Amino acid sequence: MRWQGIHLDACGAVLGHREETSAAVAQGRYDEAEAAADGYLSISVADGGPAVELAVQAADLTMSRSTVEPGDIDLVVHSSCSHQGLDHFAPASYVQGRTIGGRAAAVEVKQYSNGGLAAIEIAAAYLAARTERSAALLTTSDVFALPAFDRYRSDKGVVFGDGGTGLVLSRRGGIARLLSTAVISDGTYGAVYLGNKPFEEDARAGDGPVDLRSRRDEYLFENGELLLRIVQSLTERQQESVSVALADAGLDAGDIDRWVLTNVGRTLDDVDFRAMFGIQDDRTTWEWGRRVGHIGAADQIAGLTHLLETGAVHPGDRVALCGIGMGFTYACAVVEILERPRWTAEAS
Repeated sequence: MRWQGIHLDACGAVLGHREETSAAVAQGRYDEAEAAADGYLSISVADGGPAVELAVQAADLTMSRSTVEPGDIDLVVHSSCSHQGLDHFAPASYVQGRTIGGRAAAVEVKQYSNGGLAAIEIAAAYLAARTERSAALLTTSDVFALPAFDRYRSDKGVVFGDGGTGLVLSRRGGIARLLSTAVISDGTYGAVYLGNKPFEEDARAGDGPVDLRSRRDEYLFENGELLLRIVQSLTERQQESVSVALADAGLDAGDIDRWVLTNVGRTLDDVDFRAMFGIQDDRTTWEWGRRVGHIGAADQIAGLTHLLETGAVHPGDRVALCGIGMGFTYACAVVEILERPRWTAEAS
């Protein structure tokens, strides 16, 4: 979708403390061979508290940077992958009540690693139908902690970090403008993350951490002949989402100055996808991502925040935010930087 008059007014990220992956290897929590292959140097680890509190902190930080008044926010969207702190409650309304208050619509998006990008498209569509003063507050928050989740062992090729983000989209201008978004879903091979166990009628906290490796292995044991098709589908759909977003923005891959990709390990790099768009490491946020880990729904917004806070992007630069989520969903958002933000990481 091509957007007119939708701007990024402010963004912010709240991360935990740095935990060196070498320490996890030394303690036997992270396989040494996997660590060497994945390439992570450290991850972000929250010091406690429910995940949703990271969204509250990120929303407060973002609103302190924003030129938008709380009363002008007509939509709150919260995205996540992990347990937010309590079963059977509304995280989006909780964030709203703890931050901006008011009577804006509050909704939750559950697209896992693609949640932050899906929320951007949903909010942009909402604002396009509203008044000039309308704005939206988008938040994410995830904590991947034992006993529910083992950040080093629940999946392979990706190590999970903790963090929350905030983003304000506005109709009245901002530091960047949203050029386009493309969000697609293809559930043909979504069962790869289901395994062969029946669905549960309720959560079983005592069954140990989520084991995505076993689910995938169970599926491939019975459907191993589909492996090449699955890999091909993942590459093609991700290419499609980026190609559509670039076309809608009126740009080519060569017009993109920086790429913000999902913070997966080196073993999950899609070589064909990168080759199609000429994506080199020095134009990505990998050097930052390998120090914070995969922070659930937050990778792209946190990565953009990092680029803005550190002055790595300049007025006129175009940034592509690309993501893929289990199920599978694929997304890309293209933004153009208009001005340097008044805020930096050190000043926040």
